[in-house]
Amino acid sequence: MKIATLNIDWARKKGSLKTTEFLNQFDFDFLILTEAVDLNLKNFPYKYLCSPIPENVVYENLNYSQYLKDEKAFRTILYSKIPYLKKYQVTDDKTNLALEFETEFGSIVFYCTIIGTWFNRKPFVDNELQNTIQNCRKIHSMNPNLFIIGDLNTSFRKAEEKFSINSKITKSLKNLFEDLNLINTTLEIKENIDHIIVPDTFKNNIIEVDTFINKDVLSDHKGVYISITTPSKS
Repeated sequence: MKIATLNIDWARKKGSLKTTEFLNQFDFDFLILTEAVDLNLKNFPYKYLCSPIPENVVYENLNYSQYLKDEKAFRTILYSKIPYLKKYQVTDDKTNLALEFETEFGSIVFYCTIIGTWFNRKPFVDNELQNTIQNCRKIHSMNPNLFIIGDLNTSFRKAEEKFSINSKITKSLKNLFEDLNLINTTLEIKENIDHIIVPDTFKNNIIEVDTFINKDVLSDHKGVYISITTPSKS
């Protein structure tokens, strides 16, 4: 099973058509896009969008309709090869999306998010952090097979503080992962702020962690992915 995530910065660099063509080169089981527009990716029969940003009004400092030349803005979109079983309620459905899937690893929940939609600008960053913490604790209590995926605007590597919002955010997220017995699979990718967090019980099943797109190809973010395999039967 391959899971990937990328902030495409609203497809502003290449446009929707070329962004779609580029992403169609990759064959993932799940792809989470953040700061996204609605792309029709051929490898995915299923597509799940968070609630769109309101159109033709200023929403959290910006008129997205003007900014994106009338394209609808979606902060998170999940592309999948299988249908979801259950949707979980989240605090901010314009930023977060939480869906449960039945997979070869059992029932898992993808919590897709952005923390720092305006980077360190308050009150947005504090609200987004708290929403993620509260949502994930609640979801984890119902299904501990929780994957947190998306743009956290945080590098968890030592000496890379300049790639993080602030030390408080970094510490709060580390504490959340530890409390919920989650591991950050993408921790060691250099200059990376988009992450795939998985349950600790999956650590022996992870066979690959890498980037699939470098910075400045589609956006100023790296695209990252992981591959998970089921244990071989003896």
